[in-house]
Amino acid sequence: MVTRQLLFGGTARKGLSGLRNVDTVADPSVTRRGGRWWMVLGGTYGQDRVIKLFTAESTRADGGWRIATAQDDPRLAVEVADVPPLDAWDATGYHCPAYARGLDASGAVVERIYYASSSGWDSLYGPYQIGFLQLVDGIWVRRPEPVFTAGAAWERGTVLEPNVLHHDGRWLLRYTAGLATGELPVTGLAESPDGVSGWRRIGTPEAGQFDAHVIAGEQGFDLITSRHLLDSKFTPGDGLWHSRGENPDGPWKTARQIVSTIDGADWHQAGVWKPTAVRENSRLIVFSTVAQPSENPYVPALGIGMFEASAD
Repeated sequence: MVTRQLLFGGTARKGLSGLRNVDTVADPSVTRRGGRWWMVLGGTYGQDRVIKLFTAESTRADGGWRIATAQDDPRLAVEVADVPPLDAWDATGYHCPAYARGLDASGAVVERIYYASSSGWDSLYGPYQIGFLQLVDGIWVRRPEPVFTAGAAWERGTVLEPNVLHHDGRWLLRYTAGLATGELPVTGLAESPDGVSGWRRIGTPEAGQFDAHVIAGEQGFDLITSRHLLDSKFTPGDGLWHSRGENPDGPWKTARQIVSTIDGADWHQAGVWKPTAVRENSRLIVFSTVAQPSENPYVPALGIGMFEASAD
């Protein structure tokens, strides 16, 4: 049995109605931080397509989430960082953010928000590159240059949907590539000693997955993947899947489906992707981007959903 609910957005713009600078949200990355549930998410407003980052907190996973607002204006959501310059590689903003905590080259603990971006809106397929923001003295500072770009032929010149885990001295980056009309997305895996440079592609690319996200538990690791087609009709197999493994880079046990995109729930029948998860004992709590059909048949209403299932 999977418990599920819409946390933000959708056609009703849940949790956003009182804000004057955010009307669409997507792409959550969730962790436990400072004793509370903490989320970084992407958002836009009106006709401004540049994606900005915001945070939300709650005392529990399944409700009570509030987007951080200015102390002197509860209707103004606080942006995590300034938008990139107009002529920068990431001028379109902070796509698909992913929080990660680990050790830098000096051995110091660092907190980062990895993201994908592009210099323009020429194509749905990018080309995208991956960079990050790093927390320095309480301020999220944008690194001016990307840290990971497409290089392998199968990546088709674009990399996006980063999901990052630091484990046992390695920064492990899972990402999506191979986006092109009529082609299945592919997820890849790369490792780096510091999460900045020296990236080395490892493992075998996985076709048909749009995202791959790994978290560490007390015993082993959880892999949550999404199957999300960009240019064809959804099938019952599309949605979120979960599997377990003893190592962060696999192999993985047979996956089981957490949720199907077209299982009848209106608030996610136009798509479920970009999963992020937290394990609490026997509970696996997954958050993701969801899409709901809207009045515009070409532009669904985006939002953020939560799905809770047994982690065994």
